[in-house]
Amino acid sequence: MFQSELAIMLYVDNINDALAFWQGIGFVGQKIDDNAATIKPAVDSQVTLNLYAKAFIREVSPEVVDNVPSLMFQANDFDALHAKVTAVSDAVGDIVAVPGLGRVFNFADPDGHYYAVCEVK
Repeated sequence: MFQSELAIMLYVDNINDALAFWQGIGFVGQKIDDNAATIKPAVDSQVTLNLYAKAFIREVSPEVVDNVPSLMFQANDFDALHAKVTAVSDAVGDIVAVPGLGRVFNFADPDGHYYAVCEVK
């Protein structure tokens, strides 16, 4: 049966750059080797992002190397997170109001993958 934990695989050009970016916006994690790292939004999170080097994925599973998930994170300290992401990324969207979701912004990681963040009160 499925577990309550969830791991999402993200394929990146450079493990060190990706890990530094995610840690810079508050994620916790560690490098496993030159081809992989694992990060979480919080130590007790049930969601893990597994970062894998694209070069490695091209060798072991070339059919998935270009797959990119569409992820929306939730944040309760929304304005502080927007400021933190703005400090480490040149690609951060304005905060906008989205019907049914509330305040939302998006940002890109060093590989150009975009993510959304919605405010949770």
